[in-house]
Amino acid sequence: KLLTDKIGLGHSTMARANAPFISSAGRDHVILSKQFMVVISVLLLCGGIIFVRIEQGQVKRSLLNKNHIKTQNQALSTKNQELTEIKKQLSADEEELTKMYEKWLADDGDKLRVTKASILELREKIQAVRNGQNAAQAGYDAKDEALARKEQMLTDLHVQLRAKNDLMKSMKRQIKKLNGTLPTLLEEQPDDDDWAW
Repeated sequence: KLLTDKIGLGHSTMARANAPFISSAGRDHVILSKQFMVVISVLLLCGGIIFVRIEQGQVKRSLLNKNHIKTQNQALSTKNQELTEIKKQLSADEEELTKMYEKWLADDGDKLRVTKASILELREKIQAVRNGQNAAQAGYDAKDEALARKEQMLTDLHVQLRAKNDLMKSMKRQIKKLNGTLPTLLEEQPDDDDWAW
């Protein structure tokens, strides 16, 4: 019994001695738990604030990018419209130039046809002139030959006349020596040679 009393007493003494430790540990645990909760809350709050800030920055950047892209899209759309208008204008100009070129080619073709006809006509006229010149040259050559023959005949006649004149002079001299009387026809002939030229 004494042992049991001592054990019981020791147990209760031990329980009493251990009791403040348990309660202080519980109190420390509660304090630590509260502090831990405060730290976690502060961390969560800071994380939430950082998250919200980051998300707000991302949203702002997205809005800026969206506005920038929208502005670029509007500028590209305007450029596309301008390019479309320029393309239409260039197509119209190209059609007009093509028509003008076709007209020039047609006009040049007409002018070439007229020019070819004129060239053929000029060739015919030149050939006619050449033929006329050839015919005239042939006529001139014939006339030259006739003139040359006539000149030769005149030269021959002149030589004959001089010979006749010389003969008549010598006859006059002979007749004068012989009887001194000349026939009338012979006396009328001059003695110089001017008439024979």
